[in-house]
Amino acid sequence: MPSGSLEIDAEGGMISPAFIESHFHLENAYLWDGMVNQSGTLQEAIDIYAQVKHDLTVDDMVERAGRVIRTAVANGTLFLRSHVDIDHIAKLSILKGVAAAREAYRNLIDIQLVAFPQLGLARNPEAVDMMWAAMENGCDLVGGMPHGERDMDDAAKQIEIAFEIAQAYDAGVDMHIDETDNPYWQSLELLADKTIETGWHGRVTAGHCCAMSAWDDATAERIINKVKQANIHIVTNAPINLMLEARKHNHPKPRGIARVKELLAAGVNVACGQDDIQNMFYAYGRMDTLEVALITAHAAHMSAPAEIQAAFDMSRYNAARLWKLENYGVHVGAAANLVVLDAESAVSALRRQPDRRFVIRNGRVVSETRTHIKWH
Repeated sequence: MPSGSLEIDAEGGMISPAFIESHFHLENAYLWDGMVNQSGTLQEAIDIYAQVKHDLTVDDMVERAGRVIRTAVANGTLFLRSHVDIDHIAKLSILKGVAAAREAYRNLIDIQLVAFPQLGLARNPEAVDMMWAAMENGCDLVGGMPHGERDMDDAAKQIEIAFEIAQAYDAGVDMHIDETDNPYWQSLELLADKTIETGWHGRVTAGHCCAMSAWDDATAERIINKVKQANIHIVTNAPINLMLEARKHNHPKPRGIARVKELLAAGVNVACGQDDIQNMFYAYGRMDTLEVALITAHAAHMSAPAEIQAAFDMSRYNAARLWKLENYGVHVGAAANLVVLDAESAVSALRRQPDRRFVIRNGRVVSETRTHIKWH
């Protein structure tokens, strides 16, 4: 076997396959100044964003997305899936900005774009037309937000429309599902039924899935079993949903995230995602999948060794299954997309949030980080 042109001394650290961000919104990252969400609710965040999204320029989106991407790469993330608002307000203007950012950074990171109709489809024919156009203009997957519709009947209509588009383009589906603490919303079951009906097994992702935290156990068990049968991937967004959900509840407040441990126990593939960074939806975030995994572990009570490993793998092997990445991992023949960590184990990586000493993309070092502490 020929030797490489560059040798790296990991100094006892860990070599991991590259991290994967499976649920994010590039276009509204760092939209923070002057856009304070006073109630802290998801609805106010959506309302604030609706007022400004039509004013976003391509250059501005590329600049802000670039800051996100460079930070993510330095933290070891080489694959990112972004949901792009497609509606009667923004039309395709946001897609143009995010597509330009994807092109500008294509040598650093792989980006998938999801056409995301945040303002609904069932009673919004113009948005339906925009969704078809988005798939013609660079989107890779069909998104949705069924719980944003008026009721479960309209949620079913949105899912029908989304699958019609997905089947026409032979594309995957990735929807925001039941991002609410209202147990009425059970659109995850509608999504599972439609996935099974269409044979789209393994090609569908459901993000958030917060309402299941409010379902009774029998309902949760029934729907989780359908999710497993449909081979739907779940992406939990613990940081943002811990912040947004249960705002109007008295104590004790529900946690407002997906039932991660129950899903894993049922054999469902669960990944985790940052979702937002410093905007009207979420004031925090570091574009670091290890931070997201650590918060997820806390929120989902994942403290046993096997559970810690599962949390660590959510943005690695679990996300790779969602992405259908070939040759992912650390083995002979795998793609050389790697991270060298100052860590020895899963618990060390999550607990210490260590430097990503080297980030390697397609066999080329693209980032180096080393923190030095000088004692006096």
